[in-house]
Amino acid sequence: MTTNHHSQQLTTALAALELPPNVQIRCWEEDDFAAIQHLSKIEDWPTPIRRAAEALIAWQHSWPALVITDHTEVVGFVRGLTDGEVTTYIAELLVAAQHRSKGYGRLLLEACHLLYPHTRLDLAATEGAIPFYKRHGFRDVGPGLRKSYR
Repeated sequence: MTTNHHSQQLTTALAALELPPNVQIRCWEEDDFAAIQHLSKIEDWPTPIRRAAEALIAWQHSWPALVITDHTEVVGFVRGLTDGEVTTYIAELLVAAQHRSKGYGRLLLEACHLLYPHTRLDLAATEGAIPFYKRHGFRDVGPGLRKSYR
């Protein structure tokens, strides 16, 4: 799908979402990648820094791939993958520490759900993030596993 199609799809989905003043959710753009790297570095997420070229390609090939801005500053993001019918997998969700507890993470998840309302949202979470997800209706479905080749 084209970026233009994704933008139109997001505009339609966001019509049902009430955003706070000065807050915008939009499709990520390549110019946002430096902010994504910066936020990831603060959280000690190594991939966007150590494997920047591969991480950029991952963003280019992912959907939904959204950023949330507060007064034009990128303060969070979500990168997902979907089959459009059964599952939307949230690969990454991050909101800057100073912007947490404002509902931005919930808004990003809701935007993903509104894009594909018939899919379930699946994700792997760090231990510290589990309470956030449980507050928003996620449940344990058993342990997940990951194998990295780099």
